[in-house]
Amino acid sequence: MKWELLIVEDDEAMASLLANLAKKMGFIPRIAADIASAHQALLQSTPDILFTDHRLPDGEGIELLEAVSSQLPELPSVMITGYATVPTVVRAFRSGALDLISKPFDNEEVRQVLKKVSDKLAQRSRIEALQIRFQMADGETSQLVTNSTAMTTAINLANRVADLETPVLLTGETGTGKSLLAHWIHNISSKSSGPWLTINCGAVAESIAESELFGYERGAFTGANQRKRGLLELAEGGTLFLDEINSASTAIQTRLLEFVQHGHLQRVGGTKTIKVDVRLVTASNQNLEELVTQGNFRQDLFYRLNVFPIPLPSLKERIDDIPILAEQFIACYARKTGRNVQGISADALQILQAHHWPGNIRELENIIHRAIVLTESNMIESQQLPIELQQLNSNISLTNSQYPWSKDAPLQVVEQHWIQHMLACSDGNKTEAARRLGIDASTLHRKLKHSS
Repeated sequence: MKWELLIVEDDEAMASLLANLAKKMGFIPRIAADIASAHQALLQSTPDILFTDHRLPDGEGIELLEAVSSQLPELPSVMITGYATVPTVVRAFRSGALDLISKPFDNEEVRQVLKKVSDKLAQRSRIEALQIRFQMADGETSQLVTNSTAMTTAINLANRVADLETPVLLTGETGTGKSLLAHWIHNISSKSSGPWLTINCGAVAESIAESELFGYERGAFTGANQRKRGLLELAEGGTLFLDEINSASTAIQTRLLEFVQHGHLQRVGGTKTIKVDVRLVTASNQNLEELVTQGNFRQDLFYRLNVFPIPLPSLKERIDDIPILAEQFIACYARKTGRNVQGISADALQILQAHHWPGNIRELENIIHRAIVLTESNMIESQQLPIELQQLNSNISLTNSQYPWSKDAPLQVVEQHWIQHMLACSDGNKTEAARRLGIDASTLHRKLKHSS
């Protein structure tokens, strides 16, 4: 893909040199000689990147950067200056400058900056394309649609590390979307055109895990009638996702450590060393540090894998996302089942948001799927939800006139009922109940003490 570059430079020779360098790297350059011309060019067509000189006939390029930063915050910009004082550099970067080129510049320096920008734009393009796919996609992909600060942080971390070779370790409870985020990392990385392969270390028998990962030579064991390449080889040029790495046997951990350290492997029964270029992304549903302390996971492998950890929040930490996720799953399974289900009632949504979600997003997906099968209308009602969820919320319903307190009850009585309800919804976990109530744990403790 060719990117459009706007060069704001009053020196014709320098502008021409920059334009020629950019053309050779696949950019489509446009030139403006001053700030006024630059603003006019920006109104006509938004470029993909902006290069601006610091000193221009009608003002300073830093002013242009500041104006662009407020109006087009996503537009990458680069400052060109022969007067790179500390205040100028600080002001440029605060204005959103991606990089700074000093005059007189070296052609290779400019090429490196253009390459950096090109990589950034290519990744952004992949992300935007994926976001469109995720908005239209079925089932699990809706998990990346979020209002949650914790989930947004996880996605942003994934975006930052995707194009690097840095080892990534995804952590979180089962069903929180670790495999989805791993796939996201692959899809927006420079290895996206390569293979995407996965293996669940907890679902593969120890006796065959080694040959699945590393392959084997003919005659390596009974039944090995021909050579077989393992997943590490098959993922050459792409990504291999190792899910539930915490379940890997000691032997597999040892061989993985050698591969991570040196980037090469030997097939089972083989003597030849094979160099493999593959991105490893790992995930664990248990605390690996605790497993290391217990002697159940190699410490040296843990440190190799835990370079860039990304924790994923549980669904009970993403309560505000439940309406969005439910909507996505309804759209998905209404289409798959041929049912004309268009939404979920407020009562049913309230029940879902009060649940503690031990099965996380997978549990929510299954509940919505089942409800769509059961409903005979175009809305999911509370009656279509599992009976245990209905019972959990039956003591208090905001739309039910039968409250467990009298109509003239004082506020303190109502408050105590609601606290007890939230404790029940949180399985007695006071920290979680306090979070749902919007108070800190010490305040909850004081209120419980006063009620006793």
